[in-house]
Amino acid sequence: MPHEFFTALVYVGLVVLVAIMIPVQLAAKWRRHRLKQERIVCRICGYRFLRKEPEAFCPHCQSRNR
Repeated sequence: MPHEFFTALVYVGLVVLVAIMIPVQLAAKWRRHRLKQERIVCRICGYRFLRKEPEAFCPHCQSRNR
């Protein structure tokens, strides 16, 4: 009897872990993909910033980046 209980407990724990990890991993992947499109590195000074418009100006050295 206790053997089946602990086996079931382990299986339930694994199912809960998978049920939590899959949505978390998907959300993290979606967030990385979204942020990758908005980040840009300046060609002149190497400063990292977020792109707001198609032609971005570096806030550090004011050079134009595409």
